[in-house]
Amino acid sequence: MDQRIKKLINQNAQAIQDSFPGRRYDIQARIAEEFDQLNGHRVRVELIAISPDRQQIMVREAKKKADESIKSAFTSLKSKLRRLGLKRPQQHTTPPVASTVPATST
Repeated sequence: MDQRIKKLINQNAQAIQDSFPGRRYDIQARIAEEFDQLNGHRVRVELIAISPDRQQIMVREAKKKADESIKSAFTSLKSKLRRLGLKRPQQHTTPPVASTVPATST
């Protein structure tokens, strides 16, 4: 693989990790050239990210140039990871307030 492409993928993967402190994602990238009858030669990038909760997120992008495909794929992945973070149940930082119920006598 071209060193420039490898460096670009590693930089984008590190930027994803830096965007989500405290959560380490296992990110795998696959890149391939493909021929589409309609669009001609394109570079397809497939990213698979596995969250610490073992949820898998997959993104596929195909563009004419490798760097465009990589940038687009990582942008989509970041968006999906943000949505995934919003769906996670939030832990309470303050203790729950105890309710007081008046005692009744019979």
